Amino acid sequence: MTQNKERQYKVSRDATAGWEGEHQLIHTQSSSMRLWENEEPADTADKQPKTNDYDTLGYVIKGRVELLIEGQTIDLREGDSYLVPRGVEHTYRVAETLTAVEVTTPSTYRPPSHEQG
Repeated sequence: MTQNKERQYKVSRDATAGWEGEHQLIHTQSSSMRLWENEEPADTADKQPKTNDYDTLGYVIKGRVELLIEGQTIDLREGDSYLVPRGVEHTYRVAETLTAVEVTTPSTYRPPSHEQG
């Protein structure tokens, strides 16, 4: 990881594992980036709808996922981008092994337990 005393300028994709199984990438106080890598259909089979207190902007790198949001089922494939606004109930189902990157605003970054004071 390359950084000055206050900012991170680079984070390796395997630097930190997130609390939902994602790879936590770069972050600031106002936003964070995460990678969902090789998510399988079984990983989301029982996923229940939820709302978040942050916006999510995403991009599908490979695979296919169905985003269920506001009564719609949106089929997302390689090259598609998506938005899940804060406060909107949603869930998703992986249909084909998925790799996607997301940016959340505000940041959802949580330091691993070994980084906490």
